[in-house]
Amino acid sequence: MKKEIYLVLMSVFLLFGCKKSDDSTDRSAAGLKVEIKGISGGGEFVNISVDQDKTEVKYAVGTTGSPQTAKDKSYKTSAETFRKLSSYVEAYNLMNAKIEECARCTDGTDYVIKVISKEKENTVTLAAHRNDGKYADVLDFISKL
Repeated sequence: MKKEIYLVLMSVFLLFGCKKSDDSTDRSAAGLKVEIKGISGGGEFVNISVDQDKTEVKYAVGTTGSPQTAKDKSYKTSAETFRKLSSYVEAYNLMNAKIEECARCTDGTDYVIKVISKEKENTVTLAAHRNDGKYADVLDFISKL
């Protein structure tokens, strides 16, 4: 009888004594989504979409006219990747920045980056081949996706 009472009391204690853990996800970045289009003089060559759950990389139709589905990939976004992406959006204020460096005629490649959150969205364009080193970390990050 004592064991049963003890077990009931322990069960009640555990039921009410345990606290749910806080979700450690940054609430401000939870609705963040970034869409990146790689463009060149010949048009789009890659479309990348990254959100907290999934990263998709899709390549444009090749010279043979068929989609590059063998190169396309889709995978779960790692916490580290999403954290880096969020920090770049914040560090370079990409949600509010007015950056238009479309120079595909001179350097061959640009990235059109659309940053989307619950409240608003913004589009910036970065030249991929910069000489000044500005945005080098973001461009390197994009190339590794």
